[in-house]
Amino acid sequence: MSSAAIFSLVFTILQFPWFYGFNQGADLATGLAVVTVPFLVLMLVYWAMGVIMPRSGNDYVWIARVISPSVGFAWSFLYMFAVLTTAFVGGTYALASGISTSVAVWGSIYNDQGLLNLASTLSQPIWGFTISVLFTLFFAALSLLGAKLVKRFIYTVWAIAVVGIVLIWGLLLTTTPAAYAANWDKVLSSYSTYENIITVAQHTGWTAPAITLGASLAAIPFAALFPLGGNFTNIVAGEIKNTKRVLPIALIVSLLLANTIWAITATLAMNGFGANWMYAVGHLWDVTPANYSATISVAPTFPLMMSVAAYPNSVLMFLVLFTIMAGSLVAPFVYFWIPSRYFFAWSFDRIIPSKIAEVNKRFRTPHYSVLSITVLCIVMVAVYWFTSYSTQFTLGTFLWLVCFTIPGIATMVFPYKMKELFNSSPGWMRMKIAGIPILSILGALTAILFAYIGYLAVANPLITAVTQTGGIIAAAIVIACFIVYFASKSYHKSHGLDTDLAFKEIPPV
Repeated sequence: MSSAAIFSLVFTILQFPWFYGFNQGADLATGLAVVTVPFLVLMLVYWAMGVIMPRSGNDYVWIARVISPSVGFAWSFLYMFAVLTTAFVGGTYALASGISTSVAVWGSIYNDQGLLNLASTLSQPIWGFTISVLFTLFFAALSLLGAKLVKRFIYTVWAIAVVGIVLIWGLLLTTTPAAYAANWDKVLSSYSTYENIITVAQHTGWTAPAITLGASLAAIPFAALFPLGGNFTNIVAGEIKNTKRVLPIALIVSLLLANTIWAITATLAMNGFGANWMYAVGHLWDVTPANYSATISVAPTFPLMMSVAAYPNSVLMFLVLFTIMAGSLVAPFVYFWIPSRYFFAWSFDRIIPSKIAEVNKRFRTPHYSVLSITVLCIVMVAVYWFTSYSTQFTLGTFLWLVCFTIPGIATMVFPYKMKELFNSSPGWMRMKIAGIPILSILGALTAILFAYIGYLAVANPLITAVTQTGGIIAAAIVIACFIVYFASKSYHKSHGLDTDLAFKEIPPV
């Protein structure tokens, strides 16, 4: 689950054009090497707190107990919002885009006007929204049917993704820019030739960049989007057997594995498709979208690019498309399924109605919690498809990055606020350096590093366009959460129940 959350083929669908378009001259492999450091610190924090407090809604539980219940609730809801808008909605958006462009490729190859018309129809927002909702409902049904079925689904889809990665690497290793350009012109010249894309980009003011270390370092906030999510699986720490053994493997190995896979895939793609062409496509797609649409009517998805690379081998084209699309299902599912545990934890603490924490006796799933996240996801999908996706996406990614400052602060304070629990922590987690707990040092580093990455993101208008609407949305979420918390506290107090007492203890597993 951790590996799928960080690296899934779904994120290759549109991630490369976004990275190279906004970060001209940047090398993704270099950026990933740099961001591995702060993410490794983050994984150590989540490893320790996941072992010390292995509970559903894990980071909410420890933040609520260490800092305050109101901060824990407001933080976890804002964090969940950021993750859903970026990873879940972004993943279903990418899947819908991948489906429409895949149909367009087959229509162009076989000169089938029916398929081309279908691709045009599927690219419309209403159909993209419909596809995203269908994925949401499928994930909801799967979540309601129990953990065993979920486990089989994740293993099956992840196995398909691994096959897809091998196919992609093999194909990219045998592709050259000249051969790719020839295939592009044979398949998609009705839209634009390979060279014409570069020419159009040049007419908009783009020039071929030199790859530099400075550009790669400036792209750190965007490179940080690639390893985001591996820690997210800690939210189900209360449902994992032998957390002491499992968590370090899940968190650290998945981070290193995913960053390596991303770096290799990006490097092979740049070498196979041509670096200048990738930068030009990204520039048109990100910076001058009107010029891109006037040149090519289909999005620059990875399935589109890989289909061109596989041409004219129709069997290979089908296998690449199938493994990318089918192997992509696991990531948005993980991001859909796991946040339901926040609803469960909030309900258990009586911040929201306790009915939400009810578990179905037959399937042993928190069905009301799953239904709550389903409704929320459909609303967010509608907002994305019928408003400005890119604006909401950048808001979500920025919030996701800076959200990690709060768990960092909570971990820094934990050894002093909860001394008894800290002293009973296993192994290195209770060790000190010069009298300072290692956990406090790691927590402080986490808060500082992710606050700085957030600063770099907000300081670069090409990465995060700070808007009044975005600021209002974020502030409204936090304010609403505080209102809900204190309203719930007041309600229960009027009925003779002091909910503060629940936060003086760690909830049961």
